[in-house]
Amino acid sequence: MVVKAFIRSVIALICTCLVVLPAPSAIGKDRLQAPSFGNLGDSQLTDEFPGLASLLVGGHVIPGLHRNFVPQGVDRLDDGEMVLSGYFCERFTPRFQNLFRRCVKKRSAIYLMNAEDGSAKRLALLKMPDGRPMRLHAGGIAELHGKLWIPDNFVVFRFSLEQLRHADDSVISMAPHNQEPIGVDASGDFITAHQSTLWIGNFQRSRRGNPLPGHYLAPEWDTRGWTAAYQIDPETLRPVNQSTYSVAFGGTHYEVHRPDAALHHRNLVQGMAFLDDRRVVISTSYGPRRSALAQHKLPFSPLAGQLVGPAVPLPDGSEMVVQALNLPTREAVVSMPPGSEGVTWDQQHLAVAFEGGALPYRNRWRLLEDRVLFILPPFDPRGGSG
Repeated sequence: MVVKAFIRSVIALICTCLVVLPAPSAIGKDRLQAPSFGNLGDSQLTDEFPGLASLLVGGHVIPGLHRNFVPQGVDRLDDGEMVLSGYFCERFTPRFQNLFRRCVKKRSAIYLMNAEDGSAKRLALLKMPDGRPMRLHAGGIAELHGKLWIPDNFVVFRFSLEQLRHADDSVISMAPHNQEPIGVDASGDFITAHQSTLWIGNFQRSRRGNPLPGHYLAPEWDTRGWTAAYQIDPETLRPVNQSTYSVAFGGTHYEVHRPDAALHHRNLVQGMAFLDDRRVVISTSYGPRRSALAQHKLPFSPLAGQLVGPAVPLPDGSEMVVQALNLPTREAVVSMPPGSEGVTWDQQHLAVAFEGGALPYRNRWRLLEDRVLFILPPFDPRGGSG
């Protein structure tokens, strides 16, 4: 037993030395490069994912994977650009036979990319308002009113798109413009923008873990995912609705703005995009299993005014009718490679980011996809299948 304990200690020490990686600040501009770690060619896509292959129109390898970037969110911009959010992993949990299982030290980042040729134009390493490195998951990104919005636990930060576009250097640091984060009623695992509204949602892996706020649970369906909508004032760049209440989660109380609308949905949602006021696409994934892209059509536009249906009590004592993305609303579903993350819509194609080429996964998953893929919607919102 003593010998085994000694061997385990030596292995742990070796693993620790192996998984402490250089900080992004110590790495040069080669972080803008995009070497591939594996993507599915036409024949393999056709064999493994025929539905996806029939909708695919192109894709680009995600930059920075060779420097331990883990992509999360994606959004298309005007002028043929797009942004990717995520984090560089600076240190991993040492585990024998599974050295790179979990990132324990992150550095949040945004890539600005050319959507036409896939080249990375600029990289922003993010800072907190006080100047400390931002070490958040950066699970999603959305452009609205000329700003870039990134959520985290019950808050959202906004960054300058102009600074990202016009900085002198190709690798820069950026801090959020809002010195105080804006409280939102969602754990902030993904975000999307539609019209003048931000939709911020939660991933929710299972029933285990911290009890969810009661209004996250759909009254008529066994869904535990929740996405809250906030109309953003273009002048103040804050929620139009200034009413607030407190949300309890994990033993902490968060002061958040009351949402203007919300959706219930399934677990494991990594990204969301609105095709129009009623059609919603969600990206779902978890681990090495196959991902999915599901398209839903809601009975009513969530922001259309008085909705019909069961009301959900909110923490401030008011009620809100919340529609659910579930089997009755689903129009189509497409199976995809493991690791689908954020999804966005540019009125022609959906763009879906995959994390299969990131270091924690590329040595362990059978089917690797390290690109942002551009695909037709699974069900054409103008009528007919995609």
